[in-house]
Amino acid sequence: MRPDPLPLAAPLPNPERGFYRTDLNPFDPDPEALAAMSSEVRLVYPYQGWLPRDRPLRQEELAGLRRTFRLVRENGLKLVLRFRYGEDGDADWGVIETHLDQLLPIVRENADLVYVFQAGFLGRWGEGHCWRATAVCHDDWNSKRRLLDRLLSELPAELPIAVRYPLDKARYLAGRPPPAPPVPLDHPPSGAAGAERLAHFNDCFLSSATDVGTYPEENPGTWRAYVYAENDFLPFGGETCAPTDRDDPGRTRPPRVLEELAAAHPDYLNAEYHPEMLRAWREAGVLEEVAARLGYRLELLEARWPAAVPARGGAVLELVLRNRGFARPKRRRPAYLVVSRGGRGRPYPLALDLRRLAPGEVVRTRIAVELDEAPGRAELGLWFPDPSRRLRSDPRYALRLASDLPFREGVHRLGEIELR
Repeated sequence: MRPDPLPLAAPLPNPERGFYRTDLNPFDPDPEALAAMSSEVRLVYPYQGWLPRDRPLRQEELAGLRRTFRLVRENGLKLVLRFRYGEDGDADWGVIETHLDQLLPIVRENADLVYVFQAGFLGRWGEGHCWRATAVCHDDWNSKRRLLDRLLSELPAELPIAVRYPLDKARYLAGRPPPAPPVPLDHPPSGAAGAERLAHFNDCFLSSATDVGTYPEENPGTWRAYVYAENDFLPFGGETCAPTDRDDPGRTRPPRVLEELAAAHPDYLNAEYHPEMLRAWREAGVLEEVAARLGYRLELLEARWPAAVPARGGAVLELVLRNRGFARPKRRRPAYLVVSRGGRGRPYPLALDLRRLAPGEVVRTRIAVELDEAPGRAELGLWFPDPSRRLRSDPRYALRLASDLPFREGVHRLGEIELR
């Protein structure tokens, strides 16, 4: 069978990708606002709440954070999560430590709802810089190292930690300021090593040659190439912070902007900022395509299976898949062949790692499956659930293919087979 690809204009909500919204205070969530956002996006960045500089978080604020996670789960969403103190600086280190003690256990309990944890806390907006700060502010290396030590040791190994400046990752791994970018990660993460957990985020994406200080002044193009190479395997996103690239305006307009996004491999971008950049994309007719191609966009071009197989024995499923997104799926998720009849289905694990499907690639794969069924007619389906036990059965967290296939309860319906 050869299903048609869905047009780019077709709405396709998918977990862990796309434009995100920001209208959420993590310590005092608005259930109605969160429900409204869930009809538009699958990712939310809680921008509205700031950490208090002069005291620990109160119990009602911690209860508010737990309520936020509950509402996020109820609405089928995930978070791009960062905690920060303000636009003018951060707080005394003792206060930061106290907040880490209070917040990290709650995040750890709900890590399945966090796509990426941005290493905030320090600097203006939690971005790790103190340029023109007017309050207490930390952007020294010792503070950054202490923060990353805690985040990497206290949050689950499967949760990526994103840093604002690539030099910080390079220095953390090397223990000293490197003269040049290190060799980038070149494979899907398989463990808890710092190189495989430390991702990047960029809140001045496409804004200048250095992206307003994101990359060092010396050899910014080399550092950008390093980050883009890492983004092929690690979560990446952020926001634009200017109407255009002040050093190379053509980089932010079509057709070059689509080429830049394909090279950068972003999974998520702010749907609200920078408004003039987004307006320019809309007026140029590319915003719809950007929205459709952020992160992965996997199409099933063909599926083949025998008309009849032994009910108890081996079968071979052939799949042809294409990725039209800017990025590959970044986080591991299981794949199953579902054999259904009478409204009930049984999943069989498939040796298929969707993270191997790079942008622009067409992959043909043959997968052997050992069945254990009763004889008769059955329906076959493909299921890509969230790896979390708590989210596995929720179809809103299942990956959906960009193909014209019946999609019910998180399962793509392929067709029938005779079991003998």
